[in-house]
Amino acid sequence: MEKNRLPLSTGVKHGKRLTPVLKYLIDESISLSELARRCGLTRQAMSLRIAKDDCRLSDLEQMAEAAGYTLEWSWKKKEE
Repeated sequence: MEKNRLPLSTGVKHGKRLTPVLKYLIDESISLSELARRCGLTRQAMSLRIAKDDCRLSDLEQMAEAAGYTLEWSWKKKEE
C-alpha cells in the first residue's frame, strides 16, 4: 500500500459530491491508485470518476468495500 501518497493533491480535480470519499481515503491512508487497484480499475479511470464527481451507487458501494467501509445513505427532507 502506498502510505506516503494521499488520494487528494492540489492537482486532482474533484467536486463536492465525492469529497467525503476522499476524506475516508485520507483517514485510512489509501491512495487513489490503491483504491483503483482494489476496485479492479486503472488509476486514470478512478481519477476520472472523481473528476466527473459522478458514479453509480454500485460504484460507491465498491469503493466503500475496497476501503473497508459499508455504504449507508438516507434521504433528508428539504427545508422550505
